[in-house]
Amino acid sequence: MLNKIIIINSELYSKASIQIGENSSIQITAENNVGKSSFINTLNFLYITDNEQMRFEDDRKLSDSMKHYFDGTSLHSYIIFEIFKNGYYNILVKATPENSIEYYKIIGEFDEDCFIEKSNQGFKARRWNEALQKLTLKNATEPPIKLTNEELYNLVYNSDKNKNPVVWLKKEVKRNGRKSFSNSFTDIYRHLIRTSAINEKSFKSALLIADGQQHIPLNVLSSSSFEKIDEFERKKIQLQNLVAIKPEFEKLKILNDDFVSQELILGKLKHTFFKNFNKSEKEISSQVSDTSELSMSIAKLQKKIDTTLKEERDKLVAEKTTANNRISDLTNENKDIKTVIDEVQDYEPKEDNLLYQGLKTKVVEETTIREELVSKLNQLKRSQFTKNEIESSIRKLTKDIGRKKNSVSDFDNLLYQNISKDEDVVRKVYSYLDNQVANLDKSKIIKTISKADLPMSFFDGLIDVSSLELDNELPTIKTLQDEIILLDKELKEKESQLKIIKDRNGVQNQVNTLKQSIDKTQSLIDKVEKKPELETLYKKNEELIVAKGKEVEKTDEKITKKDEEINSIKLELDGKKIEKNKLIKKLSDYKEQYNAITGYDDIYELEEELKKPFDEIFSDFEKTYRTFRNTRENRQKSKDSINLKLNKDIQDIKTFIREVDEEIINIPQTTRIIDTLLDTLSHEIGSPTDSFLTQFEHFKTFVYKSYNRKLAEYPISNIQDVKVKINENKDLIEDLKKISNLKFSDGLDFDNAYEESRIALKRQLETNQGKSIDIVDLFKISVEITKATGKKEEIDLSKQVQSRGTNIVLKLYLFLNILKELVHSNEQNKVIIYVDELDAIGQKNVKHLIQFCKVNHFVPVFAAPRKVEGIQKYYMIKEPSTLNNKTQKRKISFGELQSFPVKYRDAE
Repeated sequence: MLNKIIIINSELYSKASIQIGENSSIQITAENNVGKSSFINTLNFLYITDNEQMRFEDDRKLSDSMKHYFDGTSLHSYIIFEIFKNGYYNILVKATPENSIEYYKIIGEFDEDCFIEKSNQGFKARRWNEALQKLTLKNATEPPIKLTNEELYNLVYNSDKNKNPVVWLKKEVKRNGRKSFSNSFTDIYRHLIRTSAINEKSFKSALLIADGQQHIPLNVLSSSSFEKIDEFERKKIQLQNLVAIKPEFEKLKILNDDFVSQELILGKLKHTFFKNFNKSEKEISSQVSDTSELSMSIAKLQKKIDTTLKEERDKLVAEKTTANNRISDLTNENKDIKTVIDEVQDYEPKEDNLLYQGLKTKVVEETTIREELVSKLNQLKRSQFTKNEIESSIRKLTKDIGRKKNSVSDFDNLLYQNISKDEDVVRKVYSYLDNQVANLDKSKIIKTISKADLPMSFFDGLIDVSSLELDNELPTIKTLQDEIILLDKELKEKESQLKIIKDRNGVQNQVNTLKQSIDKTQSLIDKVEKKPELETLYKKNEELIVAKGKEVEKTDEKITKKDEEINSIKLELDGKKIEKNKLIKKLSDYKEQYNAITGYDDIYELEEELKKPFDEIFSDFEKTYRTFRNTRENRQKSKDSINLKLNKDIQDIKTFIREVDEEIINIPQTTRIIDTLLDTLSHEIGSPTDSFLTQFEHFKTFVYKSYNRKLAEYPISNIQDVKVKINENKDLIEDLKKISNLKFSDGLDFDNAYEESRIALKRQLETNQGKSIDIVDLFKISVEITKATGKKEEIDLSKQVQSRGTNIVLKLYLFLNILKELVHSNEQNKVIIYVDELDAIGQKNVKHLIQFCKVNHFVPVFAAPRKVEGIQKYYMIKEPSTLNNKTQKRKISFGELQSFPVKYRDAE
């Protein structure tokens, strides 16, 4: 049995292993997307020996999973299965440079040192050449051997216990073909790796495998089988039809004689027409040739019209067109001028025209406003002050102005004015104090200063201010008022800037609007100034239009006279053309008759000339041909009718008449052949079909009386009872029963039951298009469950059954009850199975499932994010949190150090 699974240097794992040993159940516990399923899916590499049947996460094939399991290298990535069967051996899987896999058998227990190189920095996987060398040294007598596909299959699966296979199969288990490396066991086991893929189709196949029969498909529904029936019917119908068509066949021979006679007359008429045609064609051709008098006269008149008269008319039309174009241009030009004149009707380009002068004033005013706004925008752009900075300046200026105004109004009460009676001391104090302190009210003075000796006392300190140069003059009211004026001016500038910066887009739009208004007004001024010039041009154009109109009238009169002259000559020309066309028509009719007779390629010319007028030959030919055609059609219809009745496809009528005559003579011999065919059909089609139906009855007995009993031993969730039901394809089975009746050849009334069998066979042949019918085509499978409440329900395995956990457990039981019958029940013959989504199964189901597996020597390996009670051994996997080389995530490593065996009371 499989004892240990080891993965070395995969895409996820640096080193990972689980030891199964004597444990009856194992759980790999880790958060999602850490690699639980990835690890357990390595069971594919052991139990699925046919690479094409391997399926991994998300239904990926082996070719899509190579990098995942072998990290893109064939040098140092391995999957190893340690097997214990009368001793230890290992099956090693590695990638090849061609991105496929190869297997090796290694005698003895798994030795990690052969594959892992350890050092103070940790461990790393050995290259294959190095690992192979160590393995060879360790087992010098039995070095690792590379397994062929056949050797691998026989090592994993064998019915001979002495071969120490991984799985000891019962002899009833057969391979799927001599060249295939799958068998009945793998066909079922591969669905246990992905229980979500279990559906009605896969369950049907599994039940047929469990039945232990080699279900041979029914191949009688093939075109060859039906061809034999067709041959029988064809000969039988042919015999009946030969007797029925004899009178019609005699009439056909008479029609054939008439046909030959009429064909002879037509051949002579055809020859006579060809003999007289050349003479008539030559005579008419000379009258209509290009050098004939008639043709020369037509050419002369046509030339006069085309060259002389039409050229003169075209010249007049060109003159008229030129004049009309000039009139159109002048008219359009005056429309545009009139539009402009109407637009400036109330304006005159004079000094005393108020409207005109108003326009010019408007341009000047709007230009001034626009330039001021542009200047402010440019100033704001150059200053590069922000909105907050300007607002801060405004607040400071407002505060300074307020203080200055207060100082003016209370000038005599200011602190610095009253701090001392000595003017020199007052000047010093003003220089030493801040403006805010100096401008305080005199009420703040607690004690006046009488002397200002140095150094100056400041609180409890002394400051040397002897080097300070003092202002000679103290601020006056006039000084404060001048400062207020300057601050007011600066405040207004800042407020103007603030207004512009707040509505920069509005000011810019105002500038743009002014620009458009200025341009529009200036355009109107330009039109007003051009008004006299436009009025003069308008009058001149009107005079030219009148003059050109008179020119057009005179040209029209000349064109009318020229048209009358052309029409007169055309009448003469048309008369001569009609005369020539009549001759051409006659010649064409003769040629058409010639081509028509030539086209009757079913009439062969006979060298015999008849004495008839030329104009009558063609009509006689056509009249005779119509009779000939009717005779031919009647002969053909009669021949086709007989052909159809006899199911023939002979095109040549002479051959047809000859062969039918011969078949009528051979009627007695055909009767004997039909009797022989009928006897053959009953044995080749009916008997195999009857055996096929009997085989299906045996299968139903197995399901209802054997398999269903095994399902009742273990409960599932709230399901009390499970039964498999076979829903028969009644229409197909009914047809097969009718077909099976063909096997009886004695005492059967073929005129009644035979027809039913034939219709059934034909229907199935058309439905299956010549393909064989297998047992699976005769039925569908459903599962009937009885809940604890007693309510019965029929479920479809292709859909989720009840809850997700119930769905998983039910499908596992259905397949495991089949799989256990394919292997020997033996403690040393345990089979490892994968059960995903353990957290959905439920505690009670887990307990029953483990007990079922233990009794039947299965070892379930579960995967779930959290530990679930009742399992014998746990492996805790944690994803490394650190990065390798600061860029690449560290690979996962786990083994027995991360395992937790558990013993439960009353486990048995």
